[in-house]
Amino acid sequence: MKEEIWNLIIKRLTNQETLVSEKALDSWLAESPENIEKYEQIKLLWLLTGQLKPKQTEEMPVLTAQSKSKKIRSTNYWAYGIAAAIAAVVCIFGLNLFYNLPSTNVEWATQTANAGKILSITLPDSSTVLLNSQSSIRYPKAFTKGDTRLIQLNGEAFFDVKHRSKQPFIVESGKIKTVVYGTSFNIRAYKSEAHIQIGVKTGKVGVLKNEKTESSKPIFLTPNKSLTFDTLAGIFSKTLPLKNEADNWTKRSLIFDETPVLEVLATLSRKFDVNFNTKGYNYTSCKLTARFEHKDLPSILKTIQTVMNIKINQNGQTIYLEGGNPCK
Repeated sequence: MKEEIWNLIIKRLTNQETLVSEKALDSWLAESPENIEKYEQIKLLWLLTGQLKPKQTEEMPVLTAQSKSKKIRSTNYWAYGIAAAIAAVVCIFGLNLFYNLPSTNVEWATQTANAGKILSITLPDSSTVLLNSQSSIRYPKAFTKGDTRLIQLNGEAFFDVKHRSKQPFIVESGKIKTVVYGTSFNIRAYKSEAHIQIGVKTGKVGVLKNEKTESSKPIFLTPNKSLTFDTLAGIFSKTLPLKNEADNWTKRSLIFDETPVLEVLATLSRKFDVNFNTKGYNYTSCKLTARFEHKDLPSILKTIQTVMNIKINQNGQTIYLEGGNPCK
């Protein structure tokens, strides 16, 4: 979407519209039903942004609703009667959704996958979740009709979501949220890592920041596309094709692509329930590219030892790294 159109939409959603910007946006909307659909998707995500607060305690987040956005004017849409009718339905649905976020009396459940384990979970709507090692999710024990299906994630999970057109499925993971209706996708959002990664296998998802700012555009991902959010800089990467399947890790595959060594070790630690001591290893800024299909820990360590010239010793559940070569 062009920056100019984005600015026009923001002016409308924030009640800062002028006669000139109103006319320009109405003209763009009248060009095609696709533009109307894009507007409604952005409006819905904008309404949600900032309303779902990050989990700070085990209590249900306090959710409020303050809708002040304008409705689309219909004066220029006579040639698009059907499209306008569809847009009206979507608009009404969006406002209804906005006022039907989960209430404070919802009973929540928490599930955690221990180190070395993958946990399979069936949610109240029959959606399924594969939860990676040392990850946890929190969700209502029942999805009340009319409410959004809100999930809170810490770690990595692959979701296969049942389609419910009137009940969006929202995954809150740290500083971002992912909104879907029925699709399969993966989110990696460990608090110890500086990036959150989203990959889509089927369907379509919308990704946006938890904090509402005029420069924070919602980003839509389609099948086999990925997105990375830098939690320190607070910015998204460009949408890119997935280099591997979104759910590769669920198939016991470990794929590292220019991955920092410390992140590689953290992944191995979670998967095999071990600890790494890197005090004797001076090149932790190096990166590793490797693919391990159904390999056990000794085989993986042997490869890393050879490729990176690292001396590896294991004592119980602790693995010591020493030596190494400067990064190439």
